[in-house]
Amino acid sequence: MKKINIIVVVLLCTSLWQLSSASWIHVKAIIAQQLLNHSWNLTMDDSGKNKYKPWSWADTWPVAKMTVPKHHVEQIILAGDSGSSLAFAPGYSLASALPNSAGTTVISAHRDTHFKFLKELKIDEIILMQTPDDTITYQIHDIQIVDSKSFRIQPDKEEQSLILVTCYPFEGLTSGGSLRYLVYASEVTEETKIKLQET
Repeated sequence: MKKINIIVVVLLCTSLWQLSSASWIHVKAIIAQQLLNHSWNLTMDDSGKNKYKPWSWADTWPVAKMTVPKHHVEQIILAGDSGSSLAFAPGYSLASALPNSAGTTVISAHRDTHFKFLKELKIDEIILMQTPDDTITYQIHDIQIVDSKSFRIQPDKEEQSLILVTCYPFEGLTSGGSLRYLVYASEVTEETKIKLQET
């Protein structure tokens, strides 16, 4: 009888430990989002003059805020697309153009978290990119699935454009594949903005 009691206690303790570990992941995610929003608000208040890290040991900082109105998506964009950045938010590739500057801005995120919504995007939908200087309106004009082993992004150095990148397929059971899902968007002209407002 004592052995059964010990087994029950061990199973109960193991279950409680597992539940608390799972809860802690969610708590960390909520706290991280609050800290990201706080550092973004500081960046906006400061007009982007300084880099405000969301936590003291972070190797990244907010550079923009992306909104996709039709899908109710609002995300802080971090500097850099390393694993430590992408664990918390989409990351802007430092090799690409900074948001709100001439050229192509490339932003990456994981297919099963921040960029899960990419599979719902359609041609002609709108993406807003807010920076401390301005808010840029982009319109989606193309969506591609490419093999990263042979495909290279060709940046546009003249026009402001945006490419959102994530792994593919979205429901893949394994990670580390070479397929990428790319969403291309171009800056909307004032004339197009007026037409969009009229519809």
